[in-house]
Amino acid sequence: MPAIEFEGQALHCRDGESVLDALLRRGMNVPFSCKRGVCHVCIQRCLEGIPPAAARAGLRPSLIEGGYFMPCMCVPESGLRIARPDNATLFRSALVVAKEMLAPAVYRLVLEPAAELSFRPGQFINLRRADGIVRSYSPAGLPEDFLLELHVRRYANGALSRWIADELAAGDEVEISGPEGDCVLPDAPQERRLVLIGSGTGLAPLLGLVREALQRGGAAPIHLYHFARTGAGHYLHATLQDLQARHARLNYRACLPAGPEREDLLDAWEALARRAFCAGLTPEKSDVFIAGHPEFVDAMHQRALGAGVAPGAIHTDPFLLRELRKAPRPAAPAPARQAARPDAGASLAKDPPPDPELWTALADGELLQDILRDFYARVFDDPRLAPFFHATTRQRAIEKQFLFLRQVFTGEKIYFGDRPRNAHHWMVISDELFDYRARLIAQCMREHGLAERYVERWLAIEEFYRAHVVKAEPVARIMNGVALPLDGFGVTTLDCGTLCDTCGREIQVGETVRYHLRTGSTYCSDCMGAHPPAAA
Repeated sequence: MPAIEFEGQALHCRDGESVLDALLRRGMNVPFSCKRGVCHVCIQRCLEGIPPAAARAGLRPSLIEGGYFMPCMCVPESGLRIARPDNATLFRSALVVAKEMLAPAVYRLVLEPAAELSFRPGQFINLRRADGIVRSYSPAGLPEDFLLELHVRRYANGALSRWIADELAAGDEVEISGPEGDCVLPDAPQERRLVLIGSGTGLAPLLGLVREALQRGGAAPIHLYHFARTGAGHYLHATLQDLQARHARLNYRACLPAGPEREDLLDAWEALARRAFCAGLTPEKSDVFIAGHPEFVDAMHQRALGAGVAPGAIHTDPFLLRELRKAPRPAAPAPARQAARPDAGASLAKDPPPDPELWTALADGELLQDILRDFYARVFDDPRLAPFFHATTRQRAIEKQFLFLRQVFTGEKIYFGDRPRNAHHWMVISDELFDYRARLIAQCMREHGLAERYVERWLAIEEFYRAHVVKAEPVARIMNGVALPLDGFGVTTLDCGTLCDTCGREIQVGETVRYHLRTGSTYCSDCMGAHPPAAA
């Protein structure tokens, strides 16, 4: 296990574990967002050792020379000594020149960087508030504009977007870093058809790409599709119609769903894909750019591949939801079955009301077993979710979740394991990761034939427990009303089986074990005599 030194503390990365996951597992308060190497928010400096090439892919040469790397993409091959980034190197100030509302909840923010910022359309910058909250936004213009035009959607629970919409004003200063990202036009002359598909404010980077393609010249057609849930969401409709009237090669289409239901949304996506990738428009000779909500981007990406667009010709910019704050975000207005996000120390409602009809739809548990077997097979192979299950077997995870859900669905008192808050107390789980897991289990439900109305009811129950598990830092485990310390070790007798984190043997029910209070790492009776390594 490669050794990592960070801020005077030593830890080890497990086999296949990224540096970021190791830091979060130990409760280190480091910023992160996408965990895919896209946003570059988690960037750190390497003072000793050599991070693998994948951890530096896509970074500017000047950052690589300065030792910067992305811990989310760094599965180290040898020991590293790392430190937080030098903000004076990464960030520069920018003046707010103007702010205006383009549509309900959509704002144009115009910034003047203190120093010239060289970027390419399709890249993004990180914008930071004085308290350290960071979000990524894609400029909508060209480098020669000098001023940066950003399109910002105000989210009810968005810490930075609410501040930008409600408080930030012309004359204020912010900090920016970047540019980052490689969702840019090919360097070769543009002779292939260009297809750009965006949802919401995903239009911003696509507008910059359209302007660059028109500036380059040529005769290849440019097709721009902007998807929005309502007409007001087409916030640059008149501007794009005017641009289309002045350039014969530009074809702009505003797209809407037929109704508010999810089925209408999926039908609209399917119709958009058929129009964009039909055989008569030669998908195999197209370069495709997709930006916007991650689910929309994923759907369009799959449809482009299915239509015959070459994988290397598809460029995506998913607007991933950020969870970078030190404390959880305030709760969104909740559906009837969802618990509000509490303040620290507040009590949580124990369980949602039972749903016996859902239990019947799950064939009194038979279908639930099938779904959970499929789900955990995927979880244990998933690089984002598997690290949370290092201390248990797949079968034990299935059994515990089955008993827990059976109790929730039926009201029977048959589950005696940890409640969700205690079970996840040491885990740093963002809203984005919670949503990622929910999408995975929903996919399993649908593939096993569970009717959509029951899928939605199950997901509403999953949503109920969001407040119990989502957090930006570990919390104390509560036993008999007492908050246990986060650091150090405890001794307990197991009421369910697990695996020893030192020797790997299976620990049976009833055995006494030693466990790390923060990480949850467990040590069997054979390993309890030796002091467990601090890096475990």
